[in-house]
Amino acid sequence: MPMSEPYVCVRQRAGPLVKALVTDNYGYFRRYGPGAVRGRCGPALSRTSLDKLELRLALFGYDGIFYTLTFDDDYLPSDRAGAERVWDAFLKRLRRWKRGPVDFYVYRIEGLHGDHRLHIHTFLRDADFPPAVVQFLWRKWGAAYDVPWTRERVFSEQGYRGLAIYFTKEVPEVGRHPWGCSRALSKYIPPPEVTTCKSGMVRLPKGATPLPMQGRDRPQLGGWGLYGYSRYLLPEK
Repeated sequence: MPMSEPYVCVRQRAGPLVKALVTDNYGYFRRYGPGAVRGRCGPALSRTSLDKLELRLALFGYDGIFYTLTFDDDYLPSDRAGAERVWDAFLKRLRRWKRGPVDFYVYRIEGLHGDHRLHIHTFLRDADFPPAVVQFLWRKWGAAYDVPWTRERVFSEQGYRGLAIYFTKEVPEVGRHPWGCSRALSKYIPPPEVTTCKSGMVRLPKGATPLPMQGRDRPQLGGWGLYGYSRYLLPEK
């Protein structure tokens, strides 16, 4: 007797972003249950540093603002370690302004491209720190330039993955992580949802917006039975 729902769908959500895959390895699900499938397929949706960053950026929804923090000549650090110390001092200012912990931030120190001048990129929520506040808190060291990440920009830049690619465009030094974020940010990513289906297709909710993909963006499960993959934005409420 054929199985009524021979496919398993795993969906990883982060903010309005959903990454989903469908596998035909229903036997694994039937034998070990959804928890085992979640443990096996979940990492495939966040296997690389780029995948992990994409999910964390998506947690900001459409309230994120991408900042480029530049240094005036008198305050330009001589090396990366100096820039890290400035970032730590700036982060303390953010905490004092907010009068509490700052859970939503991602940052990256760069200085290898262009004129090789050190600068900092950071992603913050407008609800926490609007541009005027960031410019005020950063003014000691230089200028702050802001780019709001609205839904339109998210879609035009191939989703949050486009921003994640930009964040990681410089190859980090050996042993150094390419980006940093709040330790608390990961707790906002829910566990993957595991369901079964008949068609073997990733069905998007009504009103959802599919995001473009490249072959290298697809999760890899070896010969385990990967069938299909999709990435999309949920409809606005």
